[in-house]
Amino acid sequence: MALSTDEIMRLSLDLVGWDEVPADSQIYVPGEGIESALVGIDLESPEVQLAEREGYDLALAHHPVGERARLDFSNVLSRQVEFMTAHGVPTGEAEAAVSELRERVELGAHSANYRHDPSVAELLDQPYMNVHLAPDEIGRRRFVEVAEGMDAGSSVGEFVTALEEIPELAAARTDVEVRVGSEDNDLGEVAVHHAAGTNGGADVARAYFENGVDTVLYIHVGAGDARELSEEYEKKNLVVTGHIASDVIGLNTLIDALEDRGVECTPISGCSIGRS
Repeated sequence: MALSTDEIMRLSLDLVGWDEVPADSQIYVPGEGIESALVGIDLESPEVQLAEREGYDLALAHHPVGERARLDFSNVLSRQVEFMTAHGVPTGEAEAAVSELRERVELGAHSANYRHDPSVAELLDQPYMNVHLAPDEIGRRRFVEVAEGMDAGSSVGEFVTALEEIPELAAARTDVEVRVGSEDNDLGEVAVHHAAGTNGGADVARAYFENGVDTVLYIHVGAGDARELSEEYEKKNLVVTGHIASDVIGLNTLIDALEDRGVECTPISGCSIGRS
């Protein structure tokens, strides 16, 4: 059956049991009667033009591209504080750990051309939207399942092996990497830090480590942050699963749900990872 952009946004929320559209997700150009969609991690103005030229009813991106989803993106960073406090990090310390990241995101959004890609879709009358946090939450829950399924006394290397059994991570050309610590280290308490806008960098990982967490999972991390943490910690661990492969875990679930409802999806820009 044909869907509207509103129904597709609602479907993404239903997959995780949420009621409200997150600040990092938005319908830029609404559409009705959607029976085909071009779906990708990053769909910007060239891909919007491709979708219009090839006759797709919708361009469906993962990453935010503009408007409120870009300008209000920092609002989703509050989840970083929620995740840290759930692992015993004091609220004030958690807020301090994310403060520099929040400032950087807010200033970056303020300087960005938040109208660029949406305006191209408007000119072409091409339905266009992005869904970010909900698919990431699907991936986060999958990582938590793996972490909770590890036996007491497991090593970091055994955790890496278990993560690599997730189809999207198994199919990716990127590997699950231990960026801080060692595969020989004890896994200990694991904090999965994903579906909170972006990674928390060195400050957030340090807050976890200083409050009893042994292993932090990010889906990506900057070289400077990894180097800084490596110089400080030997027995703590930062496991990085790979940005695109990790994003695709949730997007594949959404694509499957759309196809079950009769929307033919063409995955590009990373979304073909792990799909047969």
